[in-house]
Amino acid sequence: MDVPVEPTPRRRRLGAELRRIREALGWTQEEAASHLGYQSLSTISKIENGLQALKIQQLPHFFEVFGITDAALREELRDLVRRAGEADWWQRYEGVVDDPLGDYLSQLESANGLFVFNPLAVHGLLQTPGYARSVTEGSRAWKTPEDIDRFIALRLEHQRTMLERQPSLKVWTVIPEGLLRQEVGGRACMRAQVEHLMHLARTNPAITIQVLPFSAGAHAGMDGPFMLMSFPAGRDLVCIESLRASLHLNEPETVELYRTTSDLLKSDALSQKASLPLLTAIAKDLS
Repeated sequence: MDVPVEPTPRRRRLGAELRRIREALGWTQEEAASHLGYQSLSTISKIENGLQALKIQQLPHFFEVFGITDAALREELRDLVRRAGEADWWQRYEGVVDDPLGDYLSQLESANGLFVFNPLAVHGLLQTPGYARSVTEGSRAWKTPEDIDRFIALRLEHQRTMLERQPSLKVWTVIPEGLLRQEVGGRACMRAQVEHLMHLARTNPAITIQVLPFSAGAHAGMDGPFMLMSFPAGRDLVCIESLRASLHLNEPETVELYRTTSDLLKSDALSQKASLPLLTAIAKDLS
């Protein structure tokens, strides 16, 4: 019996992964429904859109029909089914976390690697509280002081959760020099942010920070910000965020394009070791 359910981030991720596997097999939804023994393709459509629950007992049949043999991918799908209805910690921030942000938080929870290029702001996982507040207030996205406080609390809790988790999330970021010289929150606030990046680079082996100097000129990231997530099962996902929307791309050709872009940015930027003297100089200039 079809059981309509809430399309939670985990159910949407499960559906997206099953859709990716189906498309890799070259099957239409109707063909997948036939192979799985469903009478209607609408069942497949609902599963892929997170609108129908799967039971853990159904997964072996999906594994067999779809030819899913990778042990890590099997376990990831099992985990998504087991935890599909669980409340996530960020649901305490009702009214602050909408669907795109909830999807991002859920995806990053299961990722093992994150590459970030953003010429507009230091990534939230690497922000100081003062910088986070200045960015949030400057965006004008939140209308009341209470909303601002709740969003900053969410961001800082997410930061603690991700940076303290085991196994560690590997974070690699390329930061343009101009961003580090933008006096977000004033000179003292920005200096504290730059010094925080230096501290992370020196003390956290899971974090790699490279600075893209002015001298690099035109570079591979001229098309704009993006994030590239990697997962234990070997899949990569590109995330492109805007003020109120988030675009998630997992087509192999698109992911490969952004993977190449990330490699070129790493090559264009100073190494982490060579970035530290420049970060030191920027902090001194902000004093």
